[in-house]
Amino acid sequence: MRNWAAVFALLFAPTFACAASAAGFAPGSLWLSEQAPMAGDAVKVYTVLYDSGASPLSGDVQFNVDSGPLQTVHFSLAPGETQIVSADWTASIGEHSFSAALENVSGPSGALAQASTGTVSVTVKAAPPSPIARYAAIVQNAVASSSPVVQSIFQAIASTTENWRAAGSRHLSAALVADAKRTAAAAGPAPLMPEVLGASTTNLAAAGSASPGGTLEKVRTGVLRALLYVFQMPILFYAALAIVLYTIYKLLRALLSERAHHAR
Repeated sequence: MRNWAAVFALLFAPTFACAASAAGFAPGSLWLSEQAPMAGDAVKVYTVLYDSGASPLSGDVQFNVDSGPLQTVHFSLAPGETQIVSADWTASIGEHSFSAALENVSGPSGALAQASTGTVSVTVKAAPPSPIARYAAIVQNAVASSSPVVQSIFQAIASTTENWRAAGSRHLSAALVADAKRTAAAAGPAPLMPEVLGASTTNLAAAGSASPGGTLEKVRTGVLRALLYVFQMPILFYAALAIVLYTIYKLLRALLSERAHHAR
């Protein structure tokens, strides 16, 4: 826990409350799992309940965000028990405030010392875009602001590369299916388990070591799966294509520069 006040409340709330024989929220016991969340982050909202009376206590904790309901969590406390309850929230951009309140309490409701928490606020900022997303946005903006001729050329190139991506995805899928069939055919029927342990155990171990699917086959399968994932994700495919084209361009430029240097 990053909130030391909450830790303090969790440890010592029963001690403070015993004298008053009360129950409810521990003082200052509302905090978030993330102090500076980004948009889209999964955040937990925590609070601490205690029952220092002689009777059990049960009910619901209503978590609120921005004065609206977030999540309702049921609780049940034995006499002298302290409990942490939490709610889930997906961070969104902006200023947000959180609180919690007890509802539908059964037990010594008249002895509740604190039936609601204070308010905790947090500011959520937008998550920084990935480099690939930034470059994709730059390309899209450049094409959109270009002349109709450039746009038509780009559309033709995009159509061609999209056909490459679809064909490559089909080819890789077929290769993986063929490898799986070949491995299953080479493996043959599964060996029967021996009825009595003994010398036959050694034979099983030898058969297992001779089974198909060596290191090279596993590497090949892993490469095919990785390539298939890239081909199935357009943003990864076009990023990889851009890297390949740029590498080819640099190699050709270096080769031409070397030939020009020798020609002098």
